[in-house]
Amino acid sequence: MRTKIFNSILFDPQSDLHLKPVEILIEGDIIAEIAESVDKSADQTIDAKGAYVSAGWIDIHVHCYYDPNNLGLHADTVGCKTGVVCVCDAGSAGHSNLDDFYQSVKDQKTIVKSFINIASTGLAYKAELRDPANVDVAKTIEKIREYPNFIVGIKVRASASVMGEDTDTPFIKAREAAKATNKPIMVHYGNKPPLMEDVLQYLHRGDILTHCFHGKPNGVLNEDDKIKELVWTKRKEGLLFDVGHGNESFSYEKGKKAHDCGFDADMISTDAHRQSFPVPVSSLANVLSKMLEIGYSLEEVIACVTSRPAQYLDMRDEFGHVSKGGKAHLTFFKVDPTPVTVVDSSRKEILLNRQILTQGCMISGEYLEVE
Repeated sequence: MRTKIFNSILFDPQSDLHLKPVEILIEGDIIAEIAESVDKSADQTIDAKGAYVSAGWIDIHVHCYYDPNNLGLHADTVGCKTGVVCVCDAGSAGHSNLDDFYQSVKDQKTIVKSFINIASTGLAYKAELRDPANVDVAKTIEKIREYPNFIVGIKVRASASVMGEDTDTPFIKAREAAKATNKPIMVHYGNKPPLMEDVLQYLHRGDILTHCFHGKPNGVLNEDDKIKELVWTKRKEGLLFDVGHGNESFSYEKGKKAHDCGFDADMISTDAHRQSFPVPVSSLANVLSKMLEIGYSLEEVIACVTSRPAQYLDMRDEFGHVSKGGKAHLTFFKVDPTPVTVVDSSRKEILLNRQILTQGCMISGEYLEVE
């Protein structure tokens, strides 16, 4: 099957054709040609209607284990139906229910990956790290090795309601699993204990701190609204910072103050689940638009959901670029100048002077319109 995309503008700073009108020829699930004009026939054509075409978007923090015991949404609800090609579930399942989670998402249109929870039960039990017996490092390692392409990392939730008094052991066990499998750790951090300073001591190059702009005490900013020195130090060491918007985990004000200090997120994600979707998070594009209003450039926000997650999660073979011979994973979007009011996690209203709107995506050569 040959598909030709026309009337599109390439959005890929890695390409010489960045921001130029292009036509793209897809053969099966592979990009066969990209040029200002492709003089070849096709079985079907797609009119991009002047939209940007970028590498397929990756949302590294969602919850898509659709089960009565957790808050998961269907993967396609937060994935292809919003223009997102790949979603990474952030710890909904641990080793004891990972098989069931995989079976529940393997036939979704959206490509699904997983951060396996260091807690055996995942989020089926919400205070999952209070009982040390709910962590089995050996079985977690075994499960990661069983699903090396599906599992992209290990999730730890670091907040008082989850960990209880022992805020060290979960990190020590997660590091043991990470070292054995060469997978990064993603840490949710919220209300203390543990203190952010205690969390950061356990995180290494390539690990991810999500919810980096939450509005609770114990954040990246000090009392003078400056970035804490330890946060700068850990960034220099290679620690990555992710937005992870969610229902309670993104303050527009904190994100703006951090930006004014020269500190921006490395990646942008929704933390979409039943309590955060569709308000305050309606889509990944919704979160990207908030970051645009903070002052991020369009190139930066798109990198935060394409080339950066592809690099950091070792997915560059399939994601992060639009190039001949690459997988046909694409996202189609426009920037609408119409002002609109949205809210952050504290329900504070934000006037967006422009917003990013997706109109579709292509997954392995199949075009899917946004619903």
